[in-house]
Amino acid sequence: MPVLAPISPVADDTDDSIDTADIERVVKSLSRRSPVPRSHFDPPSAAFLANRGRVVTLGMFIIDLFEVTDPAGNRVPGGDEAIGGGGIYAATAARLFLPPSHVGFIADKAPDFPPAFENKLRKLGQGMVWFRPAEGKTTRALNVYSGAEVGSGHQTFQYLSRQPQLWPSDFLSPISPISTPRPEWIHVVCDISRAGAVLDDAEKWRSQGWNGELAWEPLIRGPDPDALAQYVTLARRFAIFSPNHLELQTILEEDADVETCARLFHGHLAALGGPVPAIVVRAGADGAFTLSRDWTGWVPAYFQDGSRVVDPTGGGNSFFGGLLAGLVLSDGDYRAASIYAATAASFAIEQRGLPVLTTSASGTELWNDESPWDRLHALALRVDLSD
Repeated sequence: MPVLAPISPVADDTDDSIDTADIERVVKSLSRRSPVPRSHFDPPSAAFLANRGRVVTLGMFIIDLFEVTDPAGNRVPGGDEAIGGGGIYAATAARLFLPPSHVGFIADKAPDFPPAFENKLRKLGQGMVWFRPAEGKTTRALNVYSGAEVGSGHQTFQYLSRQPQLWPSDFLSPISPISTPRPEWIHVVCDISRAGAVLDDAEKWRSQGWNGELAWEPLIRGPDPDALAQYVTLARRFAIFSPNHLELQTILEEDADVETCARLFHGHLAALGGPVPAIVVRAGADGAFTLSRDWTGWVPAYFQDGSRVVDPTGGGNSFFGGLLAGLVLSDGDYRAASIYAATAASFAIEQRGLPVLTTSASGTELWNDESPWDRLHALALRVDLSD
């Protein structure tokens, strides 16, 4: 976003009653209407990346199994097992726009880790995935749908094996093979029972000079009238707080629209004093609303109708990964980053499973046979024209 020149004082006695708060509101309003520089949407140079860190995720690797419900109401297998977990969707989304050297993902590899899945992950590029040796069994989870197809009806989720937890230390410790470059953004996907411990672990590394940021995608376990205060206390320690609309309604116990919910939660945060994180509320087909210090507004979903949407699984996680990659590449411009986020989500939901990376004859990376940069430019133009 363009940096506006500071407003110089006017040597006129009649202007000494100007309210500086009014000036700031005008400046912010102008900033919101300014087009995002096109350079924010170009592939990064090696020189630019030399001074930037990784986007990493604390989301663990999961093998998903599926069951659906037949016409008689019986649960039956719903297809082959698949790579799953919010972390790999977030990491793959960041990889759309960043080289593998600037994305980080840990896959705990037990002896039963499927070779086909390892091959798929290795295709994301050298230096991105750490296949950390693990004992026992690889994490598996069962997804049960009340409808006749995967993705239809109500979904329930159940872990079938161990649930290893990842920490900032796993990426920041010198013994980690993906600790260089150090994380610039850490995607944290967890509930309130774990968020505080993650923050405390990160603080140990801040005291040693790490200056990256944490972004929280909260897992909501259900309505809890006593949880709001905990969410507020924890969220203010992150740089970004990003629930979806339904999750934020649950936290607030409010049946309100997206913007109202965001502003209500912002009010709770501001009441505590100190910095307030950016609040990014994901709203599915309606897009996403961001309330931040530097920009407030909407970015639409890339697909304007549902005809291209095959499976929404991983769409929200992919939005988050794209958002963090966009913040790296735009040097913290939330409007530009939200455009990256919506673009990334579109690649996740147009098929079952992760988007597929291939290389064209000219050496260009393609995802689902399309350039993410072309799609990014198209959405950026739509956003600028709609403002």
